[in-house]
Amino acid sequence: MKREAFANIGFLAFFALTLALLNSCTDHNSSLSSGEPSPVDSDIEGFAFVKASGRSALLGTNLNSARKSDTPQMEAYFTYDFYIGEHEVTCGEYHALRKEAGAKCDGIYGNKSPITNVTFYDAVLYANAKSKSENLDTVYTYTSASFDASGSCDNLTGLIFHETVKGYRLPTEAEWVYVASKGWDPEKGWNSVNSDYTFHDVATSPANPLGVYDMAGNVLEWVNDWMTYFQKEAVTNFVGGADEGSLGERVVKGGSYRNEPLAITLYNRGDVYTVTGSSKGDYLGFRLALGEIPNASWLDENGSVKESVVKSQIAIFEMKHLTGTFESKLVFRNDISSNLSFIDFGSGVISVVEIDNTEKAYHPDISPDGKRVAYSTSIEGLGGVSSVYVRNLDATGSDLVKLDVENAAIPRWKLLENGDTAIVYVTSSANNKDDEAFAATSTWQVPFNNGKFGKPKKLFDGAYHGGVSATKQLAVSGARLLRARVAPSGKTVLNGIDTVWYGGEQACNVSLANDGSDRTAFLDFGGKTGAEFVGQSYRTHERLLIADAKGKLIQSVAAPKGYTFDHTEWVLGGSNYVVATLANASGAHQKIVLINLSDSTVTTLAEGDELWHPCLWHSKNLYNSKELDTDSAGVYYLSSAYYSALELRVKMQRFWENRDEITAVALGSSRTMFALHDKDVESHHLLNMAYSAGQITGMGYLFVNYVLNHLKNLKVLVLELSPDFLWYDGFSTWINIIYNKVPGFKYDENHNFWVDGLPEHFVDAVKVTPRPETALQHPYTLEDFLLPDATWGYPVLLRDSTEAEFDSPVYKENFECFKYVIKIARQKGLKVVVTILPQNPAYAETGSFGVYGPRRSIAKDVIDSIKAMDVIFFDEYKFGAHDYTDEMAYNVDHLSTSGAKQYTHRLDSLLSTLKK
Repeated sequence: MKREAFANIGFLAFFALTLALLNSCTDHNSSLSSGEPSPVDSDIEGFAFVKASGRSALLGTNLNSARKSDTPQMEAYFTYDFYIGEHEVTCGEYHALRKEAGAKCDGIYGNKSPITNVTFYDAVLYANAKSKSENLDTVYTYTSASFDASGSCDNLTGLIFHETVKGYRLPTEAEWVYVASKGWDPEKGWNSVNSDYTFHDVATSPANPLGVYDMAGNVLEWVNDWMTYFQKEAVTNFVGGADEGSLGERVVKGGSYRNEPLAITLYNRGDVYTVTGSSKGDYLGFRLALGEIPNASWLDENGSVKESVVKSQIAIFEMKHLTGTFESKLVFRNDISSNLSFIDFGSGVISVVEIDNTEKAYHPDISPDGKRVAYSTSIEGLGGVSSVYVRNLDATGSDLVKLDVENAAIPRWKLLENGDTAIVYVTSSANNKDDEAFAATSTWQVPFNNGKFGKPKKLFDGAYHGGVSATKQLAVSGARLLRARVAPSGKTVLNGIDTVWYGGEQACNVSLANDGSDRTAFLDFGGKTGAEFVGQSYRTHERLLIADAKGKLIQSVAAPKGYTFDHTEWVLGGSNYVVATLANASGAHQKIVLINLSDSTVTTLAEGDELWHPCLWHSKNLYNSKELDTDSAGVYYLSSAYYSALELRVKMQRFWENRDEITAVALGSSRTMFALHDKDVESHHLLNMAYSAGQITGMGYLFVNYVLNHLKNLKVLVLELSPDFLWYDGFSTWINIIYNKVPGFKYDENHNFWVDGLPEHFVDAVKVTPRPETALQHPYTLEDFLLPDATWGYPVLLRDSTEAEFDSPVYKENFECFKYVIKIARQKGLKVVVTILPQNPAYAETGSFGVYGPRRSIAKDVIDSIKAMDVIFFDEYKFGAHDYTDEMAYNVDHLSTSGAKQYTHRLDSLLSTLKK
């Protein structure tokens, strides 16, 4: 059977192999202690009813050989029962409800075959469609959907999983493991030993004691969970990660027809390649579940239980269009946990990160460079002792520093004329209604540079915590009265006159604009002055009010129906926006919103239980270029693309920044990416542009359109030869993954790859485009691309080696492209080094060249053909007869840090001879 090429060819092959398959389920019921299955019945056709309440499943493992995201073993208890599909959703079932979907079931794919080549989002849409078809509420809601060229859904913006709704959904990992553990036996499922490397009709392998089929093998299955680390302590009603984390990885379970039985384990949570919501492959499908999940438990990316789950409700590009830049950050107080949380919209993945504090945190304010956050331990309107802290705005809240003064509250960053930063704070956050008490407070300024506070300096009397203007003409304060300190003509606010605005009526949440307009935003209590300005009466905090530099009302914005505003603050960065929380009729602060003063629109940014004191920062656009569309220019990564796009995002920035110095470049797959540490190459200024899924189509595209056009001092091209990748087509491994899902490459193409020169600020635009800094399952950094030392492991085969034949149109196209790159490079006078990267030496004992084939005889013919060309051959594999030891490997076909050191040194030695 001819199979479609995988849509997620990637970089990391990791196989958790063990001869001892652990029982991953524990039943807390004496009648089940002998291993008998839990009682089931079914009143829904095609579904088994699972009585899980009072029982538990063991997720993950404590095996040292397992990858970190599969550890430690964690017990997950259930307080509810649920239904689960007896088999994977079939082609016939899928297209009966989603006729518009991209996956095909015609020809050799019959109606009883499992539906494959579907994304997580496709599965979600199918679940919703099935719920609607049976007049049930939908479990998933979202604000918008996008689709790729094949019709598959590659993103659902604002996706929320409503776990307490009874409707069709994907099973949680805990549910899936609980059911699969009953009679777990991968030997009896469809696997690489018996499947002929293809999936089979559902329910054609034996059912488990619950009457459920194909949980081990046939096709890998989507489950509902975001990927997260486990914790050692047990959890109840576990539903996975709280959000997409730093990369947006999803959990998949069960192995497939292409895996050996020993590689199909209950604890494995991933695939050979990184799995995100937009991933798909001809070995990946899903089944459904049904039932409410009460009192669900989420874990954050670090494996800690989330007391309160916050969901972002805005897409990356929508936020960029509002603020004018990709670089924006939202920080707020989660009042349930008392911790600060933040969203870095510039990372390209919208994840809510909670900083575990050791003290109360109120009124956060982001530094002008967006890297730090200042906050106080007291809240507006309440007196008492308060302290001001500053810490880095990162996942750990590192470099915590306390201002060493007796009392400090409600800090606000200030950029001084000399470029240094300072913090303005007040000595009390108590209400300001009493004149005498207010006069006894004061406003101070303290320098903050290089992570340290300087010496505080008093500015003036009165706690003007609403802000001091950049024009030095105005300071404001709220909490009962709207007080202002106004500079007299020719003077500054230091010599200002204290006054009370808004007719002495009650006001709070006062914030002074930072754009030089000296406007003041505040909330009131439905006072007479506000009602007269608006033209009608309104409730407390139902209107955001804006006053000009003299205290005169100039604008009002109504809160959305059913809500009131609270915690209003001007957006940092000089824009015409105010950020605020929305409180419902019960006073719960459920949303953070962005208020556009230009048109009075209100956009939801995040939702949760109690979200307080939001602060939104965005970078100022330091350049203006009519030549650049910053929605596209340099955007080489988006979360909807495969992870290799992030690697290329890093490589492309280095390419543009160093294009005039680079003398050697390497192109290839993850094998080259991890084996060649370009920073250690001394003979040349070498850029390693290899990336996961680096098949020849992408390699050729980068070489012809970027390398040749812009690396004017290039002397050497290092080209990876991986015979197995010559049988993977360019659509699946380049065009469909990167070219069609990120706009940067198409934008460059539409501008002839800038052969006539880069427009001004192009490199500046590249630097600020989305780039997540961390990746959950990947044990390397985006700075060095080095893997930890492990072992070669077992020489598993993930593709039938007999499939690779020379008459394949895919092979012929790839081989001609490979030859063309060599030909053009030699015509340009470049030295061409063709390299073969080491794989597990144990493949010498098989009939396969490596993990994906081809037959060794086929590979030899390919290699001999390339050797006959005008190239310098650098073979470090030698059909397994190499000296890369076990500790030099990370897995079957990737070198570890130790292996990379040896490979890089040897290649560098070769390159040094070429210079002579």
